[in-house]
Amino acid sequence: MMKSRIMWFLWIVLMAGATVYTGSWIFVVLLMISGILLVFSAVTALFCGKKMEWKLKLPRAAQRTECFNGNLKMQNNSIWPVSGSCTLHWQNQFTGEKGEIPLPFSLGTRETGTVGFQAKSNWCGCIEFGFSQWKCRDFFGVAAVKRVAEVSGCTVVMPGEHRQDFSFLTREGFDMESFRYSGSRPGDDPGETYDIREYQPGDSIRQIHWKLTGKLDDIMIREKSYPVDDTVLILAESWQEHKDPGRAETVAEVFASVLLDFIDKKIPCQAGIYDHQTGRFRIQKVRIREDYENVLYLFLRSSGQKRMAVQGYLENSGTQSFANYIYITGDPDDREAETLRQKGQVTVIGCGTGSPDNGGEHITWRYGSQNPDSTQKENTENNCQVSFCRLR
Repeated sequence: MMKSRIMWFLWIVLMAGATVYTGSWIFVVLLMISGILLVFSAVTALFCGKKMEWKLKLPRAAQRTECFNGNLKMQNNSIWPVSGSCTLHWQNQFTGEKGEIPLPFSLGTRETGTVGFQAKSNWCGCIEFGFSQWKCRDFFGVAAVKRVAEVSGCTVVMPGEHRQDFSFLTREGFDMESFRYSGSRPGDDPGETYDIREYQPGDSIRQIHWKLTGKLDDIMIREKSYPVDDTVLILAESWQEHKDPGRAETVAEVFASVLLDFIDKKIPCQAGIYDHQTGRFRIQKVRIREDYENVLYLFLRSSGQKRMAVQGYLENSGTQSFANYIYITGDPDDREAETLRQKGQVTVIGCGTGSPDNGGEHITWRYGSQNPDSTQKENTENNCQVSFCRLR
């Protein structure tokens, strides 16, 4: 636009100079025609773009550091052609990352068009796109009129998938005697019996019920019981007082890794997410891959302006309680999990300096790394320490 203005300014100055210097009517006519065209173009800009319709199309989810495509669909319902531009602002609500995408366009009378664009985020999270105004330009790109438009959309950038062994959660974090067990499905707990049946090829000899085998003169197998789904609740907090993209990314990766580890080991659990958009706390069972993706999507989609994971559960849990709680947070000063002590056993996975009273095992998770290093004890510029402690 600036280039067009400069060119027109130079043209007017040139015509005016030629008119004064030569006194020719030709340059006078050219100068008048140029002025009339500019005025007419500027006036038409006042009437253009008043009947525009917008629709922003984005993918539901994308992968971190990979480009994804979006489309801005426009429809001009006016008899006036439209030429203009808008600046699509985007911000990662999870990490605070932000940017802009300029989109010029032009549409004829009652025409529909689409402008495509590409975007990419270096961090996972919910990326919100939108703009509240755009510029309608005249035919010559000299004048511009601001128009109001409410256009918004979002896509969720999923974190990298890092499968980690969180055996310390089930080995030390859970009191297995406090579990309640299912009467409808077998499992792997030796303390509870699900069913007794005849031996089948492939059964372990450790499952043999020796007393019944001796009495019935046939090999009998004792199937172990399986804990019910309300044994473990995993809570993850997306809010940080001081936003740190690396810490936010770490929280998402640790949350994802814990869920995957539970699924791989077939340990029943549920995940609790506070949906800031609806103001509701949701609890969802996590059994299969689809459950994992839905929970992680909702977690990243529901980033808010304050801590609500624990508070939301306590306010909306009703009569449902769990024997064990896992709380994942990226704020070093977060002490929300202490309010869960009266509910059950609490395991905290915190990103930062760790809880001052834990004295337990420390695990360091490097930003973007696939392998946590349990031997490193110090924070550096490119990693954050993940530690856990149990609150009783």
